[in-house]
Amino acid sequence: MSTSSPHKARLAALDRCLQLLEDALAAGQVRVDARLGAELRHLLAHAGLIPDHRVEGRRTDRVLDDIFELQAQLLGVDEEPSAAQA
Repeated sequence: MSTSSPHKARLAALDRCLQLLEDALAAGQVRVDARLGAELRHLLAHAGLIPDHRVEGRRTDRVLDDIFELQAQLLGVDEEPSAAQA
């Protein structure tokens, strides 16, 4: 029933991405700049998620939505084996 280590790493990377994006929005950053984009790509690639996904220039809130969607997909993957075991 516990989450596997790769899934934990992916979820942790997505949590860090969400935090970076929320901080950027709180600071008034409407679009993802090169620095933030590089940080996001690094975190996503390190977790094995969308390595080379271009985010620079995109609206910060849209990228935030994409990360929430990825997180929901991963959580859905985690829930399926648990449901099958029940």
